[in-house]
Amino acid sequence: MREEAAALLRQGGMRITRQRQLVLAALLQAGGPLTAEAVAECIGDPAGCNRSTVYRTLAALEERGLVYRRLGADGSALYALRREHHGHTLRCLVCGQTLSLGQCPLEGLEREIYETTGFLVQGHSLEFTGVCAECREKTKK
Repeated sequence: MREEAAALLRQGGMRITRQRQLVLAALLQAGGPLTAEAVAECIGDPAGCNRSTVYRTLAALEERGLVYRRLGADGSALYALRREHHGHTLRCLVCGQTLSLGQCPLEGLEREIYETTGFLVQGHSLEFTGVCAECREKTKK
């Protein structure tokens, strides 16, 4: 995992540090979004990688576009590798279930933005909120 984390840091043009490798390795191992607290718990507390370091590292990785942040059902910030999860989700406001939208409906819009404004989109995230089929069915009864 640490070698893969180092490769991601190189791709992002970031200096390879132990702390950055540990944070990325935790996200790689999780395979999905985690809170900063969960990342810190995955890492433990090796020398030089306390909770504040985890928060600073996640902020730096987000700034470089290696990770993205979105709000979870409870309002907490969730972090995930940008390449693992594109960020298009459907979230039920009743039960909190989150479903992946799958395909990206915004690729054409990104091209249009670039062509009309010259703005090069580096990433995006999209979340629809509403009520899932199961919760709607329960309210009918």
